[in-house]
Amino acid sequence: MFRKLIISAIAAIVLIAPGEVLAAAGDNVPAKAKRGEKKLNIKVLPWGPSQADVDQARARVEANEQVRRELSGSKFREVGFEYIYSGSASKTGASAPPSGFRVVYYNYSTDLALYVEGDFAGREPLTSYWVNAVPGIGDAEIRAAYALMEQDAEIGMLRKSKRVEFYEAMPPTTVVNGERLVNIGILDPNTGDNRIVGVSFKNNKVHRYENNAPPTSAATPDSCGIPSAGQGSSGAGVAGQFTLTVNEQGGSSPLWEMLIIRPSSSSGAQFERSGLEIRDVKYRGKSVLKRGHVPILNVKYVNSCGPFRDWQYAEGFFNAPEAGAQNPAPGMRILAPGEVATTAIETRNDTGNFQGVAIYTQDVGFGTEVVMVTEMNAGWYRYIMEWRFATDGTIRPRFGFGSIADSCVCIQRTHHVYWRLDFDVVGSNNRAYLMERGRRFQRLIDTETQFYKRSQLSRSIMIQNSAGSEAYQIVPGTNDGTVIDALGNVTDAFGGGDFWLMQFKGTPAAPTELDDPDGASYPAANLTPWINGESLVDQDLVLWYAGHQVRSDDSSRLDTPNVITGAHILGPVLRPIRW
Repeated sequence: MFRKLIISAIAAIVLIAPGEVLAAAGDNVPAKAKRGEKKLNIKVLPWGPSQADVDQARARVEANEQVRRELSGSKFREVGFEYIYSGSASKTGASAPPSGFRVVYYNYSTDLALYVEGDFAGREPLTSYWVNAVPGIGDAEIRAAYALMEQDAEIGMLRKSKRVEFYEAMPPTTVVNGERLVNIGILDPNTGDNRIVGVSFKNNKVHRYENNAPPTSAATPDSCGIPSAGQGSSGAGVAGQFTLTVNEQGGSSPLWEMLIIRPSSSSGAQFERSGLEIRDVKYRGKSVLKRGHVPILNVKYVNSCGPFRDWQYAEGFFNAPEAGAQNPAPGMRILAPGEVATTAIETRNDTGNFQGVAIYTQDVGFGTEVVMVTEMNAGWYRYIMEWRFATDGTIRPRFGFGSIADSCVCIQRTHHVYWRLDFDVVGSNNRAYLMERGRRFQRLIDTETQFYKRSQLSRSIMIQNSAGSEAYQIVPGTNDGTVIDALGNVTDAFGGGDFWLMQFKGTPAAPTELDDPDGASYPAANLTPWINGESLVDQDLVLWYAGHQVRSDDSSRLDTPNVITGAHILGPVLRPIRW
């Protein structure tokens, strides 16, 4: 059965925005800064299965006779753990914790995946079935690949003499003659020379590619990016979900309420997931979002490498100061007053002391924000994801891009990030309006549609409560790019678009259309099939919003040292109206 979470795990901490000081009489503190300073109480409760529940589920599967028979005589490894949600709770109700799980084994002998499903309560028998799938990778498989490479005569000698370092490469796996190989990079830190090899667990050997890299990658004497710390990353399914409540000190009712899901446990495509996920978001007691996350993340190079669809369950290490911090739930740290979390993007350092979600407060000039940040690894990429919640109701989702040293990241490329925002403004029935400069009246968007950003029109979208006047406006960020030129011609077909508005599908517990359907365009985003002319008037609305950023070698870039900001950060602004 589900374990009942004990209330003693509550953490209630008073945080003061970084940079705020207790002013003595006569201190010259600007009036605007005084108005912006807020003392906030942040309370966190664990939610859903604990790590002990997850470990118990794994042990139950490992001991199951049917599973043992299925895998008997073969080489195999667990490569994934997933949560299964059920039920059909109302959109206005709180989300229900996952009741079931799926353990994914990969059989290296047959190159098939075994899915084993069960319930955390242990009331139902386990079921298992084989799937022809190429699963993602996790830290255990990466470490096993490193160990096997060290047994190779040539590579082992170089590693033992400390002349090379190993790193996670892109693509993470390659299928050669029907066999799934795990790709690992080998870098000489003194010369920058590197190559990528494939590890065969079926044959316990290293596969060497032509041109020193798999077909969609590259290995040349040039390397760009920051040095890898080699600390590894999490797999999927690590426990770490929690409810969060924010109160202004002395306030009688919550300022913000929400459910937070760490990247390892997030929803979305099976081997991709969707990063730092928020659910059941309320501002001053009224619903704003049922779910916000990034189910699609991809990158297109101008030549040689990729394109790639990246995954967002592998949590990397970043710096979340421990002194005075609270750790009220697995993978969640509330920093002490005045402290901020820093990542590989702003510090240019891949080393960290924490995996999961760090929370702190920060005064940003227009008010105090509660900041949630995480860092994710996908091969050589370092992705930073933030959600920022201001005391005035503004929400700022943010996404940042970095990388460790490799040849491909010297090449110009465009990263695309796609937020999925399931709006429930006050209730689940909403209306959408197009807002533009020079337009006297807002235009009702009455059917599902796709359209582009137009900076010259200051184009934005407003989602309004059908039964009232409350609304949220979605304003594109200044760095977010577009896939069209000034004349409206599509210049980046891979990017797909900027805005998609559609009806919500599925149930609150098991929504569908959480990611794009499979298609020939993969790994490009393929959201167009969801746009089929259905009504958007007084309906449950979902908005997809895309950011696009062109990047090249950024090894000499300098950034603000204590907050992810600047030209390399994307994200829209969500502003409350008539709240």
